[in-house]
Parts: sequence; structure tokens; C-alpha cells
Amino acid sequence: MKPSIFFLLLALFAFSCQDDQEPIDHFPQTWKIAGWQNSGFGGDLGFQPITDSTYTYLFKKDGTFLKTVGDESIAGTYKTEVLNYEVGGKRTNYTLFFPEDKLRNSCSANVEGMYIDENKLLVGGSAACDGPTNFFSLVR
Repeated sequence: MKPSIFFLLLALFAFSCQDDQEPIDHFPQTWKIAGWQNSGFGGDLGFQPITDSTYTYLFKKDGTFLKTVGDESIAGTYKTEVLNYEVGGKRTNYTLFFPEDKLRNSCSANVEGMYIDENKLLVGGSAACDGPTNFFSLVR
């Protein structure tokens, strides 16, 4: 009886961790802004939550995305890359390509880079050029 309880508990723990997978395999994905943080020359203001915004990304399985900020939208293409680190584990990077330089939030023309962090938030923005870092949560 003891071995069967041990295997039952082992199976329970093994299957309970399956929700920890990154959402990269599930499409479509809709990400809505959860907040921002500025740590440039203005100092670190800490995380500033946002709850009433219509700033979203919609990623489709075919490699296209739709970015919406308020009443404006732009469609483009994206690619993902999964990187494995010895320290910190796995990280999924998104590279977004914009057909025109509109609604882009980065330091580079027609391109945005984002990644999924350890808190399962999609992170991007223009922090490299003293802009804010934006954090997006997956809409389920």
C-alpha cells in the first residue's frame, strides 16, 4: 500500500507543475498592459500599475500580430526564439516587425523586442533609450 501512495503523490506533483509552461504554445495570445516602470535619468519610480487601458497585443499562430493602443491599431509579423540559460532557465523572446513606423515602442525603427519574464509577463518598451519598460499580462 505504501508504494502505491508514494507513486500517487509523485504523479500528483509531476502533473501539478504542468501549468508552469510558458504560453508560447497557445494561440491566439492576447496580452494587455499591466503597468510600466521608468528607470532612466528620471530615477526609478517603481512599478506603476495600469488597469484601464486598451493597449494590447494579439499574437496569432500564423506569425502575425495586431497591436492596439486606444483607437489605433497596426498589424505586422513576429518571430519567437526560446533561449536556455544556465542561470535563470528558459526565456522566450518575441521580435515584432512593423510595416510602417507607427505605434512602435522601442529604440529601433520598425522593430520591437519583447520577452516573457520569470513572472510570466510580456516585457518590452524603450528602456534602452531612457523610455519606460512596459509589462503585459496574458488575457485568459
